[in-house]
Amino acid sequence: MMKQEFEKLIHAEVSDEEYSTIEYVYTWYPTISETRGKDQIADLYVSFGMPIIEDMVERAGQMENLDKDLKRVQAQLTAVQERIKMLRGEES
Repeated sequence: MMKQEFEKLIHAEVSDEEYSTIEYVYTWYPTISETRGKDQIADLYVSFGMPIIEDMVERAGQMENLDKDLKRVQAQLTAVQERIKMLRGEES
């Protein structure tokens, strides 16, 4: 979501710094929906302001780190599976 799109949803302007935080939470918070997320984050902002968004940053960070861990482990799994195929003489 672009800053202008968010501002249109909330009928107000936010600073670049605030939007950076909003976008981070929108992207990584685990219960922000992939289909309704824009409306959810806008509703949170309109109802509670930046304090609620700022309170959500820590959990969003945890989710981002878990996503990185998951991708790393999936890559390791894929590498092990490929090595097993090689040892068995199977094609990739």
